[in-house]
Amino acid sequence: MMGHSASPDVKSSQKRQAVFRRLGLLSVICCLSYLTAHLIMLDTQHLPFEDIRLKTDLGGMGVAALLPVLVLVGFAGRRHMWGLIISLTACTGAALAGILPF
Repeated sequence: MMGHSASPDVKSSQKRQAVFRRLGLLSVICCLSYLTAHLIMLDTQHLPFEDIRLKTDLGGMGVAALLPVLVLVGFAGRRHMWGLIISLTACTGAALAGILPF
C-alpha cells in the first residue's frame, strides 16, 4: 500500500520555490531596513545641536543599533507578512519624519 505522496520532482520544485520566496523576502527586508537606516541618518541632521559631528555620531549609533533589529524583525515575521508590514511602516515613518516639519 503506497501512500499518496508527490513525486520527487514536485517536492524539489516546491522546496526550490520556498527557498526563492524566502530569499526574495530577505532581500526586500534588507533593502527596506537599509533605506530606513539611511533615512534615520538623514533625519538626525535636523537635530538642534550646533556640532555636525555630534549629529552624525548620534545618528550612527542609532543606525548601528537599529539596523540588525530591523532585519531580524522583518525576516522573523514571515507568517502573514507581518515582518514586511513592520518594515514598510518603519520606512514610511522615517520618510515622513524627514518630510514633515517638526
